Amino acid sequence: MMTNTLVKIESHPQSAKRLIGINYEQFITLVALAEQRHKQKQIEIEKNKVRIIASGGGRKPKMSLREGVCLCLIYLRQKPTFDILGLFFDISKTKANDAFNYWVKVLTRISHK
Repeated sequence: MMTNTLVKIESHPQSAKRLIGINYEQFITLVALAEQRHKQKQIEIEKNKVRIIASGGGRKPKMSLREGVCLCLIYLRQKPTFDILGLFFDISKTKANDAFNYWVKVLTRISHK
């Protein structure tokens, strides 16, 4: 099994710049900002959602918020195929594509504030 790329960055913070294009401290700051924006987005979604399943029900996300941000940054820096990106994070190419598209929108909204 391949080592999750985020684990590599967290265990070797000096490699962050090479892998994701920003240093580890900048990554941690970006994750905190992304978490705030993600929570705001989820609140907006919940306001307009018609519930069939109780809040908190359903399948739990396979990726953490940090992994999602890391995946997005790796794609932007390295431009791997979504097949390869999925291998890096132990998810399908479809989930890698979905995660990238979600987090790139979140990160773009942060940079436009």
